Amino acid sequence: QRLRSNLEHDKAVWSASFSPDGKTIASAGANKAIKLWDLNGNFLKTLIGHSDSVLGVSFSRDGKTIASASRDKTIKLWSLDGKLLKTLIGHQEPVNWISFSPHGQIIASASDDMSVKLWNLDGTLLNTLEGHSDWVLDVSFSPDGKMIASASRDGKVKLWNLEGKELKTLELGERTNQDYSVSFSPNGKMIASASRDSTVKLWDLEGRLLIKLKGHQGAVRWVRFSPDGKMIASGGDDETVILWDLEHLTLNDLLAQGCTQAGDYLKHNPNLSGSDRTLCDYGLF
Repeated sequence: QRLRSNLEHDKAVWSASFSPDGKTIASAGANKAIKLWDLNGNFLKTLIGHSDSVLGVSFSRDGKTIASASRDKTIKLWSLDGKLLKTLIGHQEPVNWISFSPHGQIIASASDDMSVKLWNLDGTLLNTLEGHSDWVLDVSFSPDGKMIASASRDGKVKLWNLEGKELKTLELGERTNQDYSVSFSPNGKMIASASRDSTVKLWDLEGRLLIKLKGHQGAVRWVRFSPDGKMIASGGDDETVILWDLEHLTLNDLLAQGCTQAGDYLKHNPNLSGSDRTLCDYGLF
């Protein structure tokens, strides 16, 4: 059911975000501005300061600060009354997304310059995380704030600590699986990634692929967990949003996924016996 449709921009909208209390919506896009609205669709304020499209907008956890990421290569911090608090300069290419840490004192930014940068709220650059070989499109903090996940067009999701050490790389070894979005589950035990190959993938923190969720008919551009961790929402080029019910993913779903990936290996591995080669051939899944 469509509740509101009058949150209008005069050009394409690239990002929207709810305030933590759910009372304010920030939207941003190609008109270089951030607009604030109430839940009834009433326009509140326009934040003007970027010189190119605004690609991402996010509220701090206490709802007092708004961060915006732009093609003009900067991040800007704003108060709710529209005052520009700080401009963060350091990326060499457009900034695609920004994320506040759970305690609200650190901002992570993802950029086309293939890096993730960590900043203090006063604009001090704390660290630069380098390791991707293509644009970094999304960045997310773990719920405890001790890890960062980044998603890139290089087909890899990387996990980092706050000191900039790369902890793990999540990948399937297929360059076409460009990862556009990444999100931690609320309990911090799983990661969801959205990919060009039309799937949403769930991973554990050791980098093991748990399952692929198939249903989209085009590239999946974003993915997020619900606050209770029971659902995932994903959206993409097929102009649909899909809600996935994680509570009803059964063991058989996971086993079927494992057989999908391992079936050919089992059949053609000369070191396996005949019975092992046909482990996934009995129609159990």
